[in-house]
Amino acid sequence: MGILRDLVFLLFVLGGAIIGSQIPTFVDAYGQRLGGALDEAYATLASFERAAASADLTFEDYRRRLNASEDLAFRKTGEAVDRLAERVVVLRELQEVLAQAGPWSRPWVVAKSHDRIILERAYEQWRPSLTIDLRWGAVGLGLGWLMHAGVAGAAGLISRPRRPRRQV
Repeated sequence: MGILRDLVFLLFVLGGAIIGSQIPTFVDAYGQRLGGALDEAYATLASFERAAASADLTFEDYRRRLNASEDLAFRKTGEAVDRLAERVVVLRELQEVLAQAGPWSRPWVVAKSHDRIILERAYEQWRPSLTIDLRWGAVGLGLGWLMHAGVAGAAGLISRPRRPRRQV
């Protein structure tokens, strides 16, 4: 029983260390996809800004005219431009917060404030790697140890050593 308990303990601890060490690579993958989405949104918005300039309008005037148009197609385009401009602001804020975060807080920043679609796409494309981050590996090791203690305690696998009874 002791060997099995030790093996389960080792699996939890090593599993936690391996999983924990992969966190920074996933956060980097998310950051790259976030940057790509922001670049693409900027490029698309720039094309609308060029269209406004070619019509001798400021971008705000261009948006107002699209939104005020009697033509439904122009109004829908105006709504799409408004959503795109809002998305650029949101993505830029997410990127700035992530860039300002330190290596220990980056995973928590992504967990707390992220773009759901970009996070899902990052997860779909991300593959675990042999890159090992010792800091997060240590965190994972500790969490694996705690999980083992919780599971083993709940299952009654951890028992106090029995003292031999004194015979009287």
